[in-house]
Amino acid sequence: MSFAAYKMMQWPTGVDNCASGFLTHSRSDFTPRISSLQPDDDLDSDWVPQSHNLSPVPNLVVTAANVLEVYMVRLQHDPPKSSADSSALDGISGASLELVCHYRLHGNVESVAVLSVGGGDASKRRDSIILTFKDAKISVLEYDDSIHGLRTSSLHCFEGPEWLHLKRGREQFARGPVAKVDPQGRCGGVLVYDLQMIILKTNQAGSGLVGEDDVSGSGGAVPARIDSSYMINLRDLDMRHVKDFTFVHGYIEPVMVILHECELTWAGRVSWKHHTCTISALSISTTLKQHPLIWSAVNLPHDAYKLLAVPSPIGGVLVIGANTIHYHSQSASCALALNSYAVPPDNSQEMPRSSFNVELDAANATWLLNDVALLSTKTGELLLLTLIYDGRVVQRLDLSKSKASVLSSGITTIGNSMFFLASRLGDSMLVQFSCGSGVSMLSSGLTEEVGDYDVDASSAKRLRRSPSDTLQDMVSGEELSLYGSAPNRTESAQKSFSFAVRDSLINVGPLKDFSYGLRINADANATGIAKQSNYELVCCSGHGKNGSLCVLRQSIRPEVITEVELPGCKGIWTVYHKSTRSHNADSSKLADDEDEYHAYLIISLESRTMVLETADLLSEVTESVDYYVQGKTLAAGNLFGRSVFIRFCLLLL
Repeated sequence: MSFAAYKMMQWPTGVDNCASGFLTHSRSDFTPRISSLQPDDDLDSDWVPQSHNLSPVPNLVVTAANVLEVYMVRLQHDPPKSSADSSALDGISGASLELVCHYRLHGNVESVAVLSVGGGDASKRRDSIILTFKDAKISVLEYDDSIHGLRTSSLHCFEGPEWLHLKRGREQFARGPVAKVDPQGRCGGVLVYDLQMIILKTNQAGSGLVGEDDVSGSGGAVPARIDSSYMINLRDLDMRHVKDFTFVHGYIEPVMVILHECELTWAGRVSWKHHTCTISALSISTTLKQHPLIWSAVNLPHDAYKLLAVPSPIGGVLVIGANTIHYHSQSASCALALNSYAVPPDNSQEMPRSSFNVELDAANATWLLNDVALLSTKTGELLLLTLIYDGRVVQRLDLSKSKASVLSSGITTIGNSMFFLASRLGDSMLVQFSCGSGVSMLSSGLTEEVGDYDVDASSAKRLRRSPSDTLQDMVSGEELSLYGSAPNRTESAQKSFSFAVRDSLINVGPLKDFSYGLRINADANATGIAKQSNYELVCCSGHGKNGSLCVLRQSIRPEVITEVELPGCKGIWTVYHKSTRSHNADSSKLADDEDEYHAYLIISLESRTMVLETADLLSEVTESVDYYVQGKTLAAGNLFGRSVFIRFCLLLL
């Protein structure tokens, strides 16, 4: 009898999908922040930090193959130590990703969408997560405070004998289900089997499922939930070869815009048939289950593949192709050619051209402002697309180069000051941005500004351990280079943006090759399981500029600096101290890093306490410190933003 043994040694780390939403807290809840006090703060005064004028920060949802993770974004509001300190943007000196929950699923996630409830910053309702799996399975998840994790609110499956007719005889499909949601949270849509659109109707207000009234009565936040679902056969609407769809802003009822191709073509027939795509806007009535066509646009390039809904108050949709970008709404339209391969439709005027050549196939996009979109290209470039409008209609599109980054697999905006770059080939990054008014950086003729893109101190320590070339360039000050200047214009449409990498998720894939060997300082006397720690795995991972060497180990290996025998040791603590820790160290360096290292090491013995100072070397300062050291220490630590040191000891009478 034959059998197979399978064990997952390293779970996926390359991020496939990302989204943001209010899962663990609502928009009206207190936004999680970290604030530290200054050394001269008075404890008798109100030590609660002042809140900054920022919008609530949503959670980050990422999926890596069959792994689902939800993060909370922690902000640190510390004033800059000097006027030359450029690491703080908009009063934020640091941010980090804190893992809320981690799940290993039984199938690969095809797409992720966040079902938002809308309502502005005063809304007390929470969002939910929509996950799709092959071939036509949908799961809706919500955060439960009682278990501090996610639970399933509804499951939808369109597989099996009763749904076999939806496949129309096909067994394989080029892509899995794609999920999108209405901006106001009125419904969601999932495209399955290429031509079947599933409409997920949400329950408005507080009616529906069991347990919701209990949550509302206890003062908790009610998450968005699915009330019912039905299906639209796009083939009946004379739609073929659907490429993408999205919900647009600014309508009383949900409006779905679908990008589809009427006649197929390919690269060999472009000279004869090149504008074969069409967008159709359907008004979705979830009550009547009707979907009339309200407007459409034809003669779009055959290489159009992505739709990006334009936020209010502008509205409309962007159609992104490999060589062109089109804007369409019910009342206006405009286009921008990206390179020499862009061909205008027959009997139409010449399209405006970008100031540089670029190809946008396999690009990802999100919105930084309601009129500025951030595009991440297949080569890792970050482009800024600005919509020029006069308050009523969009007049033209303006594209400019911004930075260079990792090769991204997805991008999402988090709040009003951050975005997340997901990557399968490199480290995914949390980036903070700040928009400045005035003349554009590119139109003013700047070539490169090293200080424009900074990494905070905590991120820098993590990035030094990262093998990515891009991240190493950030730490060395040559990060995310600024490209050449754009030609002078009579009016500058660009806005100046500053960026700062705040955190990153390490990725060790994809693996090209690997080998194992003995580690440095291996223990020759180790036996059994301990002998396995002598070996480590060296992998060639990543792709192109995101390629790196990764060293995989089974556990954390401390680096022994010194070894001292301490008989009768009962406890050990490390504490911070605001004053200088070493008389021999450079005071200027200590002023910058005083919050990054512990100042004292406290060791509790049988009948006394030993105090060591953490300078260049561990030195005993038991006799010189103003501590009670004749008794045993029970506990020690810092409070109030590390400004106060508290120690509990046992007095000897």
